[in-house]
Amino acid sequence: MLRRKKFQVIYPEYFSADVSRKQGRRVSKSKATEDMNLRKLVYACKKLDVPHQIQEDKSFPRFNWDNGGRVLITIDKKDKKLKQELVHEIADITRRIVSKQAPEEKKPEAKPYTKSTHSKKRQISAAKQKKDKKKKRSPQN
Repeated sequence: MLRRKKFQVIYPEYFSADVSRKQGRRVSKSKATEDMNLRKLVYACKKLDVPHQIQEDKSFPRFNWDNGGRVLITIDKKDKKLKQELVHEIADITRRIVSKQAPEEKKPEAKPYTKSTHSKKRQISAAKQKKDKKKKRSPQN
């Protein structure tokens, strides 16, 4: 008698943009994320409300030196999904997660309005006005 699978194994490498399809990525580049890790994978499983177990000490077979971990998703007999459907649902969620480690783009800061900058502008405009008045007063030959 054949042993039935009770879990579907999901690795973070399935969703990593750094991994090629040949190396084991399961989703398209547009759905893949740059910095995929186990924490994001667990978050997506919680968001989908899927019963799962975390194994941090396991590694993706092709990258056995990198212990990235894996998630075992319990297969429910009533609501059985294909692994590929589950992988695409997880990819949609992980793509939307913004990494806290990534530096945010900084917008150029506008100079704060200060009295000194205003007074300098006022002095410059006053000096221009004086020059203009002198030109108007001076007799033209």
